[in-house]
Amino acid sequence: MNNEISDLTAKLKLIFEPRSIAFLGATSNPMKWGFRIFANIVFGGYQGRLYPINPTKEEIMGKQVYRSVAELPEVPDLAVIVIPPPGVPKVLQECADKGIKAVVVITAGFAEVDRAGEGLQAEMAEIARHTGLRFIGPNTDGIVNPHHKLYAEMPPIFPYAGPISIVSQSGNIVGTMMRMAIDSGFGCAKCISSGNEADLHAEDYIRYLADDPQTKVILSYVEGFKDGSRYFEAAKEVTKKKPIVMLKTGETPAGAIAAKSHTASLAGLDTVVDAMCQQSGIVRVRHLDELVDAGTAFLCHQLPRGRRVGIVTAGGGWGVLCADACAKLGLDVVRFPPELIEELNGFMPPWWSHGNPVDMVAGIFGEAVLKCVEVVLRSPAVDGVIFLGIMPALPMEQFSRARMLEERDRMREAMLSGIIKIFERLKEMSAKYDKPIVVGSEPIAFGAELATKIIRSLADRNCVSYDMPHKPAAAFASLAKYAEYLNQNSQ
Repeated sequence: MNNEISDLTAKLKLIFEPRSIAFLGATSNPMKWGFRIFANIVFGGYQGRLYPINPTKEEIMGKQVYRSVAELPEVPDLAVIVIPPPGVPKVLQECADKGIKAVVVITAGFAEVDRAGEGLQAEMAEIARHTGLRFIGPNTDGIVNPHHKLYAEMPPIFPYAGPISIVSQSGNIVGTMMRMAIDSGFGCAKCISSGNEADLHAEDYIRYLADDPQTKVILSYVEGFKDGSRYFEAAKEVTKKKPIVMLKTGETPAGAIAAKSHTASLAGLDTVVDAMCQQSGIVRVRHLDELVDAGTAFLCHQLPRGRRVGIVTAGGGWGVLCADACAKLGLDVVRFPPELIEELNGFMPPWWSHGNPVDMVAGIFGEAVLKCVEVVLRSPAVDGVIFLGIMPALPMEQFSRARMLEERDRMREAMLSGIIKIFERLKEMSAKYDKPIVVGSEPIAFGAELATKIIRSLADRNCVSYDMPHKPAAAFASLAKYAEYLNQNSQ
């Protein structure tokens, strides 16, 4: 088994870090995927040797074209196939005969379509078994490795290099998740659209990512399992090293039917999937946006020792919504002990809420806000804090002065600097008490450009702020769930 895993790792390394690529189906017709995907590789800045293959062309995008795989001047590390389905088994065999060990089959029209396609797919799998060649797909959007400047994909999405890896049975979903990873300020490590999984399966990718130094968290979109027990056994090993966050669809009969026609996946009984996730340490989420939210939580926060949470909020409504969300997710919005109430009474206005959530009701500003967070955080009654609304903590006099002087650029820089300083202070507190502080706040910016700059600046410092009150509750719950699993399985 160790030799098998070692061989698989070597071939996946060829897929994600190829020194040379053969591209079967390259074309100069911009209306075809053979042009668009090839263009993404070229325009994405791929640094290796690139061999387009087309029997009727001599040059595409400045690259010499070869008539067949056999004519290539070397054995490429990777082949990408984008030709009509009937011809795929033949060229896959030609790749194997050339000595190519790793292939991405982007072409669709196989087991997800009809019996004829199922037969072609079975033929491809048989070639892989007999030759030792391994392939992704078919019916895949491709792969992305920004650390290697590799964008062998259908959509022109170019995430920057970062710590989030994505394994998705849907190419459409992996594209959405890449955009969300970009919007969150965090980039991507490896992105895989696994498609029909005729050869390589989702569990093969997560095993590889477990030891990938660029990957810090794995996000997984699953419609069904080719081998459920093998997947969860792999996950059980991987979650000892880094978190896996999963969105598993096909919960309903309608969803299961859609999954079958989409990627030829069997959805499985949802209650069984829930149980297996709990036993293997996978953090399961129910909505697409929760995947990246949970992923960023793991990137930015230490794990809590329990589920007891203190909430500090700039406004009552956000606090109520967050408390509701926490309770529904199984977090404990604890009753504060008298000594904590008394300490808060020492500097809070008389009309504060006198409980959990701590509603500051526009009564304190600046340093007093951070003091309130710290007082709650250091209490033995809580395992972490959710802090909602950072505006009162900002030095607003700088912004007012800049506005009066009509120095908008200076105001924006002051705002960015102030926000960064607050998050740096919060990180110091978290480290001091070894407890997470999860922040939720309406975006504090004047225009999309500044908002994007703030998000990216925070991400560069491993910080995140969620834009709705239920999101930090969900993030804290994900942290607590994973922490419990690790504690229960630490021996």
